[in-house]
Amino acid sequence: MPLRNVLVVLYDGVQSLDVTGPVEVFDGARRCRPDDGGYAARTVSPGGRPVRTGSGLTLLPDGALEDARPGPDTTLLVPGGRFTGDFEPRITDWLRAHGARAGRLVSVCTGGLLLAEAGLLDGRRATTHWSVCERMARDYPRVAVEPDPIYVRDGPVATSAGACSLGSPRRKAGEGSPSTRAAT
Repeated sequence: MPLRNVLVVLYDGVQSLDVTGPVEVFDGARRCRPDDGGYAARTVSPGGRPVRTGSGLTLLPDGALEDARPGPDTTLLVPGGRFTGDFEPRITDWLRAHGARAGRLVSVCTGGLLLAEAGLLDGRRATTHWSVCERMARDYPRVAVEPDPIYVRDGPVATSAGACSLGSPRRKAGEGSPSTRAAT
């Protein structure tokens, strides 16, 4: 079985755990099940430039966001970050133009706000970090925000309350229990 592509969108202020946690999980799945093909993760950022995480780390992407073209064989992963004002238009415009082409669209934590801003959650059920659920519901009324589950899967779109709620990429996605909600 061939490797499945994972494309991770980076930007200034991204939460490093929301990037590295899922990438490590996908790599672990590849190493644990080599006969299954596994995953090949690639990171991109606007202009392919290094980004500063919210905690001050610098991440060097594999390529430029503008050159990335997710397809049906791609899991597009949008990690969370610190959003205090407007979103970077290069990211939301790119997501709007290319996000729906990915076979699977996944947000981690507050990354769901970027998907909502790009219109990719319109008419869908979604969750995000508990601290921004009210904001998401208020600012994006076309999204059915579910504040209690730790992850929600609606067709090819999966949103999560935080990196710890993603679990194994082999796990069947569904509704997370509020009693096991990630404390991130």
